[in-house]
Amino acid sequence: MRPHRAVRAIVYLTVLAGFLRIPAALGSPQDPSVNSEPPAFHDFTQRVQQYVKLQNALPRLRTTKKRAEIVERRQILAAKIREARAGAKQGDIFTPEASQEFRRRIRATFQGPNAVNVRKTIRQGEPLKGWHLTVNGDYPEHLPMTTVPPTLLLCLPPLPNGLAYRIVGHDFVLEDKEARLFLDFIPGAIPSTPSP
Repeated sequence: MRPHRAVRAIVYLTVLAGFLRIPAALGSPQDPSVNSEPPAFHDFTQRVQQYVKLQNALPRLRTTKKRAEIVERRQILAAKIREARAGAKQGDIFTPEASQEFRRRIRATFQGPNAVNVRKTIRQGEPLKGWHLTVNGDYPEHLPMTTVPPTLLLCLPPLPNGLAYRIVGHDFVLEDKEARLFLDFIPGAIPSTPSP
């Protein structure tokens, strides 16, 4: 009886060893080749980090709780950023490759199973007449901050504190929240709402 138990133990250990090797052959969840982001998103993230370094190098103004001083502080910060990014243009951060990947992810979200909820989350207002998005342009005080649906945010590269994705009409925007400044945008990235 003892030899029989020994054979079963050997068979059991052999099968167990085989199972332990399977995950290694398939690739672990940490394996960068399995879960890596697209190269366009990696490049986008590096460009965002370059902007954050530029912004962090600017002198900081004292904080305040007075509304007038907050607005003045924001305007001074925006002016300093504009000066530091004087040559900035559309496509510097949202490169053509990154824009293509963002458009693909946005389109998939707007056509996916949660499309109805995604459309309800955003408020696509009428485009402002006589006003156009510009890089280094101010986010108008009277323009509401459009919420980017969480379903879409989960598909996009995370942003550092102080930056946010915004939707303005049909354009997808990267904003400096503290300075209320448009850093870059993808024109026409948000699909039109289908007619009922």
